Amino acid sequence: MTSLESLKNHFPVHRLWIGLALLVALGYLFGLGGDHIPRNGDELVYAHIAKLTAETGKWLPLVSSYDFMRNTKPPVLFWQAMVAGGWGEHWTLLNLRLPSVVYTWGIALMVGLLTWKTVRNTAAPLVTGTEDPADRMHSAGNHHHALTMGAIATIVYLSFFTTYRYGRPYLTSAPETFWLFGVLFAIAWAPTRLMASRWKFPLLAGLAIGMGCLYKSFVMVVPVGFALALCYQTLGARKAPWQIFRPGVVADGAKVAGICMLALAIFGLWFAIDPQPGEVWREFVVGENAGKLNSSRGYFAIAFSGSSGLLTILTGYFSNALFLLPVAVGCCVAAWRAWRQRQGTGTAISDAEKAMWIWMLAFALVFMVPTQRSTRYLIPAMPALAVLIALYWERISRIWFSLTLLLCLGGALAMGLIAFGGLRATQDSWLYSPLYWFFIGALAVACIAGIARRELTRPVAALSSFAVLFALAWVTSPFNGDMGHFRPETDALLKGQPISVPSNFNGHFERYEFIIPGAKIVPYFAAQPVDYQDVDALFKNTRYALVQRRVGEKPCDGCRIIDTRWDLRSRQDEREGTLGAFKSPETFWYAREYLVERAAP
Repeated sequence: MTSLESLKNHFPVHRLWIGLALLVALGYLFGLGGDHIPRNGDELVYAHIAKLTAETGKWLPLVSSYDFMRNTKPPVLFWQAMVAGGWGEHWTLLNLRLPSVVYTWGIALMVGLLTWKTVRNTAAPLVTGTEDPADRMHSAGNHHHALTMGAIATIVYLSFFTTYRYGRPYLTSAPETFWLFGVLFAIAWAPTRLMASRWKFPLLAGLAIGMGCLYKSFVMVVPVGFALALCYQTLGARKAPWQIFRPGVVADGAKVAGICMLALAIFGLWFAIDPQPGEVWREFVVGENAGKLNSSRGYFAIAFSGSSGLLTILTGYFSNALFLLPVAVGCCVAAWRAWRQRQGTGTAISDAEKAMWIWMLAFALVFMVPTQRSTRYLIPAMPALAVLIALYWERISRIWFSLTLLLCLGGALAMGLIAFGGLRATQDSWLYSPLYWFFIGALAVACIAGIARRELTRPVAALSSFAVLFALAWVTSPFNGDMGHFRPETDALLKGQPISVPSNFNGHFERYEFIIPGAKIVPYFAAQPVDYQDVDALFKNTRYALVQRRVGEKPCDGCRIIDTRWDLRSRQDEREGTLGAFKSPETFWYAREYLVERAAP
């Protein structure tokens, strides 16, 4: 008897799981407006472009301080920020990020609904008036089980690290995934009817894919078009992918081509309305996209070595899951075993499951082609993986869940170490509330209990991954508040004043627009801000400067300290090594940032 079955005998477990899924979804709001959420550094570049464009009062052309980084993404992404930020009137990280979270919630809802329908359809038939009470109870149990698995699928998707990292910041992944995965959701929901649709589904699919392209790139037509072609072949015509010489193949091919052409036409509106279409072609089409297909080292030299090798894509779905990596591997193992067992029996998997595998396969195969490869390219297929994990949940071997719990236990200990570093850096024993330490302790105990007790393994594993991510938001929360900002009188002093700020990545200086709003930001490059020494040179350009130092170090000689704040370090020097996080967590993770000016002579 599984853990879920044993719990069902005591209370309606499906309601508990639905409630937990809602709590996890709401957990995405915690710390959303902070400076220290997991994100890609490009978020600040996009915010910078959106802000400067909004200041012009025009939708296009896009504006940037960087000549080489302007048309880096299609305009809808920037328009979203401009509208959410009130064209600069309400320019906060929270406002910029809220649309991403809404998109992520929409994806999670699709994942849950699709899992619920698939599990329900593979169970007993629906109840009719002629069935006896035992049959009705059995059918009700199947319905509740389907609801439970739908909720678990939602939690799994929201617990993927890439969902949390790229589904909350002002970035492209959530909107792009919503529109592209929405097409697969529709196919998996009603494959027979939609594959037979003459024009309604192709029209809606083309519009949806076009919206996804306007958030990301026209290149997204390739993996989605490939997936659609496979769906028409395997789900619509019920033929193997290589049996292309069949009746109706021309009509199906025309539908796929029409969908892709409509999506490309929608993307092409950018060229029609942008006052500088030639710049769009040069910067986005040639520079941002075509450049990823070329390499001086050669295709095969890169394919079998380095961080852009084929292995990046082959293992991408697993690494994107992070703490749930073992469960994702276990899902593939369970699916392989189930396929072996079905051989010769005449049974087949559901169309919805086929659609999920097709979607993942198409994205993996297509993104092996460019010489520049990244696991981020597979993010639009991660919802499909969440559905598959839920479908095989009870067939995945317990060892995979136990390994996930071990990873989560390590994550809980890491969150404790980071918090300990915060205590040592600030010398504030009440930096974190007792509730935080109770949460970390309870998470660690739960992981150990889940490993030890069979009936707890799956339920605890389902929740532990997001619990670690929530702890990460919690441990950084003090530095998103007053400790991470200057005093109000300092902000008033800096209004309209030029101030030199450190930046070690493209657009990284944009974060100070939210930390000291109203100041004129003048960036200076510092690969390791805590090691930057030439402070006197900064005063040649501005009266005020921000200087970062390790805990206990002076900001500079011959300068006056006006104010100070705490910051979390990023991009640590490789020489500090991983051991630095254990030896001196207070200097590895934290820095003191000083607002200084030249001392009076």
